[in-house]
Formats: sequence, structure tokens, C-alpha cells
Amino acid sequence: MSRKVPPPIPVIGSKGDSSREEQLRQWEESERQRREQQAAATAPPAVVPVQPSASAAGSAEGVLEPAEEAAGFAVLVREVPGYLEMPSYTEPDSADPTERLEFYSRGILAVQYAARANHERAEQQKLIGLGLRLRAMKDEELHKVAGFETFGDLTDARFGIKKHQANNIIRVTPVAQALEDITTQELKERPLRILVPILETHGVDAVRATWNEAARHGNVTDKTLEQAANFLGYAPPKELTAGEEKKPEKTAAAGASESLKAVERIRTLAATDPARARREAQELESAVRELLMELTQEYVA
Repeated sequence: MSRKVPPPIPVIGSKGDSSREEQLRQWEESERQRREQQAAATAPPAVVPVQPSASAAGSAEGVLEPAEEAAGFAVLVREVPGYLEMPSYTEPDSADPTERLEFYSRGILAVQYAARANHERAEQQKLIGLGLRLRAMKDEELHKVAGFETFGDLTDARFGIKKHQANNIIRVTPVAQALEDITTQELKERPLRILVPILETHGVDAVRATWNEAARHGNVTDKTLEQAANFLGYAPPKELTAGEEKKPEKTAAAGASESLKAVERIRTLAATDPARARREAQELESAVRELLMELTQEYVA
């Protein structure tokens, strides 16, 4: 009797490995072929037809089937490519302890790899899913319907998402959509900011080319994306104006005094309209606190 051998597991992150995406694609393809072969060798299971909902029947994405009922609405599920099937548990045919240990060890590596890959894909789709909905809520000004003064108040109160976080997610969502069909890797909001002006100026193909160039060198970060954009000629040149070149210290000092000017203006206003001055001071305080939080998060990231 032949011994069952689990599918080979690609080694990610080993020395000299600079093509993580290619290994992932090869792994997914081999898994797909293995599943098709298994399905062809066995009788297909009985299929229970599901009546599609009215909204799903007219969807441009195809028919969606209701997965479960929750809080009075149907949760619709559609297959998103790029996920790996979790390997099924099987026992080895061999009675040799060494071979059984090897068999189970390879199975554990397979489970860990699939879980890691699926987590990255899920985080990618989470970013896109959040961005599309946040953008729609902001464009339609739905915070007013819920009784909130601003869009940021709504997202903070209901979802724990600060205004600047929501706006950053909205900005990078089109970039994530441009990349989701060429990579299953997790897409983080901060590095994708590098690609926003590239998308706006040069289009989807330039974004994909920049990502692929950065991915050739291993882990994709904001730094490698910036380097790739410069190499491909998509990044705007960083040039100082004549005034900045001649008097950098004076320009910096003038910029620093702008915040003090705002404070002095509010202090002057307080002499004639204390209520309005208080409102503007509170707005300034809120804006400064939000900016400090954003800058702190960027530094930590």
C-alpha cells in the first residue's frame, strides 16, 4: 500500500527568495488542480438549489446566495479568488513513527501556510470593503440622518474609526482595487498612500507596474514603493522653489509662526465676540489633537 504524501509546501521568506507572490500563485494553482482531480474521481454531491434574492438577481457580480440571516437582513456571500482551502486532516498509511511524524509535520506547515495566506487576503478585502462603504456614507452625507454633526463624528461613534483614519482609507481604496487582482498580499493603508498620486496622474497600469517592481525585491513597504515609483518615472520630482533654496531658515520660521497667528486672532476676537472665539478655539484644539494623533500613528507605523 502506498503511503499518502501531502502536497509540497512552498518555503516563504527563505534566504534568496525574492518572489513570494509567484510561489503563492504556484501553490494556489497546484491546490486547485488537486481539488479538481479529487472531484473528478468521486461522485459529485447532491446540490440543493437556492432561490436568489431579488437584489442579488440583478447584481452585476452574478447571483449571490444568502448565507445566513442576521439582525433582519440576509448576509450575501460571493467567492473571492485567492483564498486557499484549509488542508483536510488525514492519517498516514505508514506505521513507521518517523514517517508518521514527517507526514503530520508537513500537514501542520500546510495549515499554517493556508491560514497565513487567507489572513492576508481577508485583510486586503477588509480594506476595500471599508473604503467603499465609508466613501458612500461620506458622499451621501448620511451622518446628518443619524443626527451627527460631521462624518467623523459618525464613524468614531459607531465604528471606532477616527475621521483622519476614515479619510485615509477612502483615499487608498481605489489603489487597493487596482491591485487586488494581481496580489493576494495584505494591503496596508499607509504604504498605499505613495500610490494615490500615481493613480490620479498615470492610471491603474502605472500603479500595478510600481507594485510589481517593488515586489521584485521582497517585502513591499512605503519605502520600496517610493523607490520603484522613482525608478519607473512615476513619482513627481521633489524640487524646491527659488525662495526655499535661498532662505530655508526664514521660510521655516514664517511657517512656524502661522500657528501663533491663529491663536492671536482668536484672542483678539474674544474681546468683541467671546462665544464665537470659544467655538473657534475648540475647533482649533480638536484639529490640533487630531493632527497629533495622525502624526503619532504614522511615526509608530
